Amino acid sequence: MMLPEDMRLWVDEDHLVWFVIDVIEGLDLTALRSLGKPGKGRPGYDPVMLAVLLVYAYLEAERSSRKIEARCRTDAAFRVATGNVIPDHSTICRFRGAAAGPGGPLEDVFTRVLFVMAAAGLGRLDVISVDGSKIWASASKQANRTEDGLRRLARAILEDAARADGQDCTCEGHEHGEAAGLDAAQACGCCDGGMLPGLGLDGPAVPAGGWGGASRARRIAAGLAQLQAARIARGEQARAAAQAYLAAAASGQAPRGAVPREVAVDVARLRLEQAIAADAATDARWAAAGRDVPGRRRAGQETSKTRKARQQLAAAVKARRARDTAQAAQEGTRRQPQPVRNITDPDSRLMHCTLRGLVQAYNCQVPRTRDGVFLRPRATTDPNDAAQLTPALDAITASQQIIAAGHAAAGHPAFWSAAGTVLFDPGYFSQANCAAPGPDKLIGTGGTWKDTTPAHSPACQHDDPRDQMAHNLSTRQGRDLYRHRAPVSEGGFADLKQRTGLRQFTMRGLPKVNGELLLACLAANIGLYYRRTRTA
Repeated sequence: MMLPEDMRLWVDEDHLVWFVIDVIEGLDLTALRSLGKPGKGRPGYDPVMLAVLLVYAYLEAERSSRKIEARCRTDAAFRVATGNVIPDHSTICRFRGAAAGPGGPLEDVFTRVLFVMAAAGLGRLDVISVDGSKIWASASKQANRTEDGLRRLARAILEDAARADGQDCTCEGHEHGEAAGLDAAQACGCCDGGMLPGLGLDGPAVPAGGWGGASRARRIAAGLAQLQAARIARGEQARAAAQAYLAAAASGQAPRGAVPREVAVDVARLRLEQAIAADAATDARWAAAGRDVPGRRRAGQETSKTRKARQQLAAAVKARRARDTAQAAQEGTRRQPQPVRNITDPDSRLMHCTLRGLVQAYNCQVPRTRDGVFLRPRATTDPNDAAQLTPALDAITASQQIIAAGHAAAGHPAFWSAAGTVLFDPGYFSQANCAAPGPDKLIGTGGTWKDTTPAHSPACQHDDPRDQMAHNLSTRQGRDLYRHRAPVSEGGFADLKQRTGLRQFTMRGLPKVNGELLLACLAANIGLYYRRTRTA
C-alpha cells in the first residue's frame, strides 16, 4: 500500500494527532527549544516534535521508548507526529529524562496548557477533589535491603575494589568497610578511605541522570546513607519527646496519653517522689496545727496515692527489664521488622496497595476539578496521605493563579476561578487537617469518628474541629458536595492508568518520577481539551 505524498491525507483532519500538534506548537516553547543541540555535528531532532510525539504516545497508552520507535515505523499517526522521521528509542528516552528532570521545561509546558484550557472555559474551581494513589516504581520489592544488608553489599564492593587495586587493608578488630561512616569513636580511617568517588560510594546525592544511570555501588551507598540518617533522626526525635514529657511531668503538666517508654521509669520515680513529698507536707501541716491527720492514716504512713505510685514504679522497672531481655534475645534472630531501602530506586518505598498488598511504589497526589482538569500533581515517598493536605492546597493555589489568568484573558466570569470546596477522602482526616487554613474543605471521617459535641445547631461551638467536619458532612449541602469526590478523583486515576497507561513509572528517582507524572497529567489534559472541543 502506497501512502499519499501529502501527509495531511494520511489521517483525518479531525484526528487527535493534529489537535496535539496545534496545541503544542501554538505555545511559547522557548524553554523547551533550549533542549536542542546547536553547534557542530548533525542537527538534532526538534524538541517540539519530540514533545508532540511523547504527548501523543501517552494519549495512546504507549510509554515504552522502544514501542514508540516501533510505532513511528508502522503507525501513520505517529509518523505525522514526527514529521515522517523515526527517532531512535535512545533519543526518545534521553529527551524524556531531560524534559522531566529537575529544572526541565515540562512544568512550563504544563502551565501554558493549563492557561489555554482556562481560556477555553475549562478549569472551573467550584469543586476540587484530591486523592492519592500508589503508582509502581521501576524497581522490584525484592531489591530492598536493611541497613545491615546494605553494609554487607558495600563491604563486598569495597573488598573487591581493594583486591583489584592491590591495596593492603589496615583494619583491626573488624572487616574492611564495616566501620565506614560511623561516629568518631568507632571510625576507621581505612574504611572511610574506601568511601571515594572512584569506588562510586561518595554519598546519597541523586545523580544528574537519575538513579537509572547510577552505578549499583552508588545506589547502595545512597540507600545506606538514607537509613543511617533516618535512624539517627528517629533516635533524636524519641529522645527529645521523652525529655519534653519528663519536663512537663516535673512541672505537674504532663500531657495525656501513654508515657514514652524511654522515660517511663524516670516519670514513675518522679511521681513517687511527688507523692511522698505531698504526704510529708500534709503531715507537717496537721502537726503545726496540733491535730492528728484525719482519717485512718497516721502521720508517717503512706497514702493510697503513694502506694499506687510505688507500684507503678515497680511495674515500669519490670517492663524495662523485660524489654531489654526480649531485645537481647532478638539480637541473634533479627526477626523484628526493620527499615529498608531499595538498591534499584533508593527513592521508592514499600507501600500498601489495596489489591496487591505491599508494592514498591510512589504515593501520587493529584488534584482534579469537577470538569476533569488535572491541576499540578506531586509524587511523594510518604505512604500516608494525612501529611499531604497542606502541600496539595499549595499546589491548588499555584494552579488557581494560572487558571484565573486564563479566565480573565478570555473574559470569563471571575467566580469560575475562585476556589470553592476541596474534597478529601478519610485518609486525610486528622485534627490538624480539619483546622488547616485555606479554602473550604470536606474530609471524610471514615465512619469511625465519635462526635463529642452533645447537640449541633447553626450557632453551636464545637470543642473539636473534627466535630465541625462531621457536622458539615452530615448536612444536605455537605452530602451533595462530597458525592462528587469519588467520580472526580477515582475517575481521574482511572483516566491516568487506563488512557495513558501510567500504572508503573519508567524513570527512577523522585525528581524524574514527578516529571513523568506531570507529563501524564499534561497528556490527559490535552485529551480532555480535545474531547470537549469535538463535543462543542
